Amino acid sequence: MKNQSVITCPYCGSELVQQLGEYYCDFCVMNVPERLVQRNHERISVRVRDFALEVYLGRTTPELITLSTFELLSLLKYARAERTSLYRYLNTFYKARKHGNTDEFKESEEYSGTEYEKITRKMFVLENIIRQRLGYVPHRITEGYLAKYVDFMKKDKHKPMVIRQQRNEERKA
Repeated sequence: MKNQSVITCPYCGSELVQQLGEYYCDFCVMNVPERLVQRNHERISVRVRDFALEVYLGRTTPELITLSTFELLSLLKYARAERTSLYRYLNTFYKARKHGNTDEFKESEEYSGTEYEKITRKMFVLENIIRQRLGYVPHRITEGYLAKYVDFMKKDKHKPMVIRQQRNEERKA
């Protein structure tokens, strides 16, 4: 007898019913998109990427939504640091302009202000996506926090979702 592949639900591990090209889970009472359908009670695989490129901050909100939570946390850490820097520049140019009583630094102050607003809005986007996923936004995101997050992902359950129907003693007999 050869092992046959069973189409299963990614959430509960139950066998799926296929009707007219769609998959349905009786236990979860829902249609399961084909891209999420699993085989042999396997769990949904999670992309473990332990880095995020700063250039991702230039992505649109729909593009950011597709990133992993780890990537979003990394980007938020970077955005917060960038925002702090821009605020310092903005403040420095303002003080220089006021101290010198001249408009010499006005253009630099306006540019810093525009960039500050952009990064602040991007930070809001990142925070709100993270809030939707985690239920909260971490107050501080450190390298240690991110390392723990990656460690938790790597140590997550990978065992198939199978419920044994008989005790070990009964199976051996």
